[in-house]
Amino acid sequence: MLKISSTLLFLSFFISTLHAQLNFEQIGHLPYPSLALAGCKGFVDSTGREWALVGTSIGLSIVDLEDPTQPVERFTVPGLQNGWREMALWQGFAYVGSEADSSGITIVDLRALPDTVTWKNWYGDGAYEGLVRRSHTVQTYNGRLFIFGGGNVTNGATIAELSDPWNPHIVGKYTLNYVHDGFIRGDTLWASEILNGQFAVVDISDITDPQLIVTQPTPDLLNHNSELSGDSKTLFTTDETSSAPLASFDVSDLNNITLLDTYLPSQVPVGEVHNVRVFGDFLVNPCYGGQLTIVDASRPDNLIETAWVLPGNSLVWDAWPYLPSGIVFSTSRNAGLFIYQPTYQHASWMEGLVTDSLTGQPLNGARVYVLNTPNLDITKIDGLYKTGAAMPGSYTVKAQRVGYHTRIIPNITLESGVVTALDFALVPEFVATGQPDPTSGIMVYPTLFDDQVTVEVPAGNPGALQEETLSLLDFSGKTVLETPLTGPLTVIRGLENLPAGMYVLQVAGRGRYKLMKR
Repeated sequence: MLKISSTLLFLSFFISTLHAQLNFEQIGHLPYPSLALAGCKGFVDSTGREWALVGTSIGLSIVDLEDPTQPVERFTVPGLQNGWREMALWQGFAYVGSEADSSGITIVDLRALPDTVTWKNWYGDGAYEGLVRRSHTVQTYNGRLFIFGGGNVTNGATIAELSDPWNPHIVGKYTLNYVHDGFIRGDTLWASEILNGQFAVVDISDITDPQLIVTQPTPDLLNHNSELSGDSKTLFTTDETSSAPLASFDVSDLNNITLLDTYLPSQVPVGEVHNVRVFGDFLVNPCYGGQLTIVDASRPDNLIETAWVLPGNSLVWDAWPYLPSGIVFSTSRNAGLFIYQPTYQHASWMEGLVTDSLTGQPLNGARVYVLNTPNLDITKIDGLYKTGAAMPGSYTVKAQRVGYHTRIIPNITLESGVVTALDFALVPEFVATGQPDPTSGIMVYPTLFDDQVTVEVPAGNPGALQEETLSLLDFSGKTVLETPLTGPLTVIRGLENLPAGMYVLQVAGRGRYKLMKR
C-alpha cells in the first residue's frame, strides 16, 4: 500500500521532534570550512584501518577513521573546482569523477595506505582517447568501471574493463538515454534515466553491445538513483525533486513491474531522499533538508522509518554504512563529515482491512493512522492498509473515511519485528435511501440513531393528519416496533435497547427508509 503524507500530521511530528534524534548516536564530526561536500565511500586498508573517501569541491579528501570520534584528514587529491564529485572503488583503487569539464577520471592508488597514496588523471583510451572529459557518477562492478553522464563518449554509460586497474580500457557503451546514475548486478544495469522520468533495465551480458530490456516510470518522474534488495526482487528508487518519495518496486517479473510502497522522511518530508543505500534489510537514506534516515525494508510493501538524525541544515549528499566496524558516515553539503553509531531496529508493523460495517465490503480511500507517529496509509480498492511505528509500544490508532464515523482504538500493542493484525469496520454516517416517493415529502432522521427517530410530514401534505402505522423492522425483516403516525411530527422513543445494526422504518402507504442503530 502507498504511504501518503498528511501535511498537518507531519508538521506536528516535525515541530515536536525537531531537536531530537532516533537510533543514531553522533560519535564524530569533521568540518570542511569553505568547502562543499558531495559523494563518499568507505575503504579498509591492508592493516584493517578504516577510511572515509570524501568528494569535496576541490578534490578528494582521505580521512583516517582509526578513531572515529576524532576523524583526521590524512591526504588530499586535487581536482578541478566543482560541486559534484563521486567515486567508486575496485581492488584498492578509487575512481573519482566530477562534472568539471576536462577533469576526466582521477585514479587513486590506495594500496599503500596508511603511508601514502598516488594518483593520475585518465581521459579514455584507444578510439576514445581524450574523450572521457567529465562524469556525473561512477560505479564499479565485477572488474568494470561504469561512467555515467560522461559527455563526449556518451551521456549514457561508458564501460571500461579494469583487468589493469591503473589503465582502464573502454569496451562498450549504452547510448539510448542520459544516465544519471546506475546500479549493476550480474548481467543487468539498472539505469536511472532522470531526464526521461524512469529507470531502465539494461542487459549487459554482451558488454560491447548493451540492450534495453524494459523501462519503468518512477513516482515523480525524476529517477536520481536506484539500488536492489539483496534477493534482487525489489528495486528501491529515489526522485530528485521536492516532496518526491522513495519508492519500492517489485521487479521479480520484468513483464509486470509493480509499485509496492512509497516513503517520505519524517522530519522534513519536503526534503526528498537523495541517495538510497541498501544495507541488509534496511535502507540508509541521505536526504535533502539536512536529514539522514534508516528505513526497515524487510517488508518492502510496508516501509517504516526506524532511525533519523539531522546533521547540519543542508543537503545530506551521501552515506556509507558498509564498514566492518558498523559505523555510518555521511556527507552534509555545507556542514562536514558526520560519523554515527546507528541502531538497526526492526519496525513494529500494523496491517489489516477496512470495511463497511453494514455490507462488509472493503473501503477505498480510508486513512489509518498510528497516532503520535508520522505513519499513515490510505486504502485502495481492496481495503487493505499497511503501516506501523518505528518503536515498539502501546499506541492509539485511528481509521477514518469521508461518509463514515471515525474509529479510534487505544492501547494497541505493537512489537518490534512483528506484524500486528487489526481490522476496522467503519459505520456509515448516512444510510437512508432517500425519498422512495418524492411527492410525499416525508423526512426521517437521524438515519444513524441512538435512542429515538423522528418522522416529519410537511404541512399541507395530503393525508398528513390521517392516522397511519409506522413499523420498524430489523435487517431480517422482523417487526420490532409499531406506532401510529398521528400528525406532522412523530418522535419514536425508547430505542436505546435495540441491538446495533441496520433497520428499516416503514411508513404505511408512503415508503421504506433505511436506518442504522449505533
